[in-house]
Amino acid sequence: MRILARMLRELRRYTRLLILTILLSLVGQAAMVGIPKVIQSMIDAVVRQGRTDMLWSASLIVIGLALVRGVFSYAEFIVGVRYGQSLMRDIRQTLYAQLTRLSFSYFDRTRTGQLMSRITNDLEPVGDFLTWSSRMMVRTTLMFVGALVVCITMNWKLALIGLAPLPMLTVTAATSGRFVRPAFEKARQLLGEVTSRLQESIGAILVVKTYCREDAELERFRGDSERLRAATYRADAIDSLYFPLTGFWAGLATLLVLWYGGVLVMRDQLTVGQFIAFNLYVAFLVMPMRMTGWAVSACMRAVAAAGRIYAIQDEVPDLPPPEKPEDLGRLRGEVVFENVEFSYDGGRAVLRGINLRIRTGETVGILGPVGSGKSSLAALIPRFYDPDSGRVLIDGHDVRDLDPRELRSQVGVVFQESFLFSGTVRENIAFGAPDASEEEIRSAARDAAILEFIDDLPDGLDTPIGERGMRLSGGQQQRIAIARALLTDPRILILDSCTSSVDTYTEYLIQQALAKLMHGRTTIVIAHRASSLAGADRVIVLEEGRIVQEGRPVELARQRDGLFALLDRLQRDLEGLEVA
Repeated sequence: MRILARMLRELRRYTRLLILTILLSLVGQAAMVGIPKVIQSMIDAVVRQGRTDMLWSASLIVIGLALVRGVFSYAEFIVGVRYGQSLMRDIRQTLYAQLTRLSFSYFDRTRTGQLMSRITNDLEPVGDFLTWSSRMMVRTTLMFVGALVVCITMNWKLALIGLAPLPMLTVTAATSGRFVRPAFEKARQLLGEVTSRLQESIGAILVVKTYCREDAELERFRGDSERLRAATYRADAIDSLYFPLTGFWAGLATLLVLWYGGVLVMRDQLTVGQFIAFNLYVAFLVMPMRMTGWAVSACMRAVAAAGRIYAIQDEVPDLPPPEKPEDLGRLRGEVVFENVEFSYDGGRAVLRGINLRIRTGETVGILGPVGSGKSSLAALIPRFYDPDSGRVLIDGHDVRDLDPRELRSQVGVVFQESFLFSGTVRENIAFGAPDASEEEIRSAARDAAILEFIDDLPDGLDTPIGERGMRLSGGQQQRIAIARALLTDPRILILDSCTSSVDTYTEYLIQQALAKLMHGRTTIVIAHRASSLAGADRVIVLEEGRIVQEGRPVELARQRDGLFALLDRLQRDLEGLEVA
């Protein structure tokens, strides 16, 4: 009931359209309810008084009422669809806005396919409820109330007999609802898992084909699909049982009215016209009773789906912005780590006792084996995560006291895996600075050693690069990502293994271009190769989340028993093997 109440509150977002929809429906249903009374008058006038002239006038009135009902029903449909689609747009935008507010840790523990399923599949039944079912409930309720009032004024005893099966319909609805909602929730959950599996398999199709695992992946997908089929079948089986039951109670109401109404006609306590009109009104009573089954089913589907949507909306960001953020201004670029301990979701510690000061304008390299905490250390600077203990300071400010957007606008990051959008080269480079001029975009591309390649493309900067930049090589993707970061003119620049996918010559070009850009700018360079950090002012060597070495690259290379020298020798040996 809590989720249903919350869904109904969504209907109040556009009060004027809601009121207009109800008024249009009210007029349309009033015209519909008036038709049996006109037919009653016509039949009684002809049968009891022989006034055949009433046939034409009454017929014209019936046609007029039918036209009024049709016009207002159409208007209600148009306004209702606009109302419902506006609601869906707002919910969709609210949901996406919430996703953009959530912290990185939420996406670490939530599968992308599950999120896609909630945003797309789960919104469908919610949209059906808000756009169609809710209006249907209003329309049938108005018809039911109007027909009930007329029936009571005509013959209250006959009206009570017609309503006798209503309590059984209510019991059926309550009993069915206890089973329908959990069944739909289970089906929705499995649908999300199937979507996740599909998204994962398509994203890794190159790996699947490389290892000839098509049949194995197909079998896994078949298993997921079978579980979804079984769950959906069970939900639909429970759902389909409800409609015949409500139809039975509605049919019983019609039978009771025919029986008792016929008795009243034979006793001259009810005219033929009243009897026919009453039966028409009973149809108006029965139809809402039958539509209740459809509405309950649609409502249960929507509640099950809305529960998954609201779970996202109710998620509290792990890194809430401060209520009164400190004024940061233009960054100088000093970064300090004080006794920093960090782990992902309270698991094994990734960083242990980190104490580090990076001076303004200094270029610091971070080196270490895989899993040593290099990327995690850098991720704390723009506050992608908060440390478990200790502090990260930017220009003397604790990053938790700063506006994240203001902080990140002055921190440029080039990730190890460069993500490009399925647009043009220009759109990807200018993503962080959409108002940048042509010359500024070209300058950033030149500094990232990618401009010559761009100029050779068919449409230059306006060349589409395909989904995730699949038309480009890994090195080209990374250089575009570097240009994207440089265009924002960050005061702190983080390069997370950004040359790991390029050849030696391209790496040399990029490093030459970056050398002048690093001047006067605090730069953190994360690298897998010691040779990539030759130009750094200082190198921090991490092992199992601890700083085990620190110093200038030349000094660390002389420490033959140190980890820096060991990694450097291993890399040189590997390069020697490649040359051989």
